[in-house]
Amino acid sequence: YMHDGQNLFDPTAAFGGNPWWAQNAVDAAAESGAFAEVIIVGPENTADRIPEYTPVVDPTVDAGGALGEQYCQMLIQELKPKIDATYRTIPDRDHTFMMGSSLGGLITAYASVEHADVYGGFGALSPSTWWDNTWILGEVAKLTSKTSHPNKVYVDSGNAGPSNDDVTNTANLAAAYQSVGFAPPQTLDYLVQNGGQHSEIYWAQRAPGALAFLVGPRALLP
Repeated sequence: YMHDGQNLFDPTAAFGGNPWWAQNAVDAAAESGAFAEVIIVGPENTADRIPEYTPVVDPTVDAGGALGEQYCQMLIQELKPKIDATYRTIPDRDHTFMMGSSLGGLITAYASVEHADVYGGFGALSPSTWWDNTWILGEVAKLTSKTSHPNKVYVDSGNAGPSNDDVTNTANLAAAYQSVGFAPPQTLDYLVQNGGQHSEIYWAQRAPGALAFLVGPRALLP
């Protein structure tokens, strides 16, 4: 399940005309065995993207927030059952993953704390760790009290562009996962792409590696 679905496949729909080319990553992996075959489900964002991808309000952002849990429940209660009923999925958490970038990375990190009973792996590419004064760092610390924990977490950023892709805050996010027991290279992969900026161009470059880490090689499938 990958957020911002219109940015994943089609240059005519993607922001700035730069998709992730996710279908190419999956096709290449099917040939090489880099990761098991997957069905990518890409719900498109809407005009309510900011509130739907944010679990709490950031008082410095006029667009508000705090519909993130409702969005997660839509995925779990409405979309996933439809996908599992329609396609040849393996519906358990060990074969179900979530990935997103920017605010999509923020909601992914949130789901890694609250919904690890549904998803086994989470990929947060250039997550908006800064949201509400790095609120997500405290949420990750709550994993110590949760009964369900992710199998794997992938976190990355670039280090260039106007914001340096929030590299310092996102390093702190990776450190927060380490502080609750996630350890590279088995359960945590943290990457800084030198020269990477906050855009689909760079997420497309990093997505194949993120998928390979989370999904694992073809032998994962029975």
